Amino acid sequence: MSETPLPQDEIDDGPDALGLSALLSSRVCHDLINPVGAIGSGLDVLDDPEMDETMRSAALDLIRSGAKKALALLSYARLAYGAAGGFGAQISLEDAQAALQGLYDTVKPDLDWTLEGDMAPKECVKSILILANAAADFVPRGGTVKIDGRYNDFAITATGKRIYLQDDLVKALRGEARDLTPKFTPALIAAQMIVADGGTVDVAADDEKAVINVRFGGDFGG
Repeated sequence: MSETPLPQDEIDDGPDALGLSALLSSRVCHDLINPVGAIGSGLDVLDDPEMDETMRSAALDLIRSGAKKALALLSYARLAYGAAGGFGAQISLEDAQAALQGLYDTVKPDLDWTLEGDMAPKECVKSILILANAAADFVPRGGTVKIDGRYNDFAITATGKRIYLQDDLVKALRGEARDLTPKFTPALIAAQMIVADGGTVDVAADDEKAVINVRFGGDFGG
């Protein structure tokens, strides 16, 4: 299993705060456009005066699924990307698990959360949420993503029918911000938060599983 460590001194300059904000906003908009568009399409069908019961039922299902996914994405984004109480704030791990579970209810992999603890520093929780969301893409055909350990020293392990680890994600976790796209901006932000605390993140993958190991240092390392 190959490993990609992230030493503190390898974070490059990359986009400034305004650039990162724009990229992250694009990521959120991209995530929301499909479910919100589904709601709009369903409402258009309901407005059709020639709609029969089969079409009405299909339209309502489309609206329900779109609303469920949009709500899950917004609940997740509020914790993963939002201010969440300001610097140094503590976030409930139960709330984080609920937000992440809502997101996983809309994708193929299952979530297995065995993380220890009740409350955790904001920076740790955001890193968990961001990296666990990214790990869902490791098993696009379905599988399990397990999160275990403690908030400041945890592993995210994806196992499934097919393991897929994108090079651009690895680069973002290394802190390589050149040619950064909205999709991988959250991973870069998570890496920056971890490294800013003197921590490390490693990613490794083979044909059977992919693992992200994170250890915070400094203020949160315990």
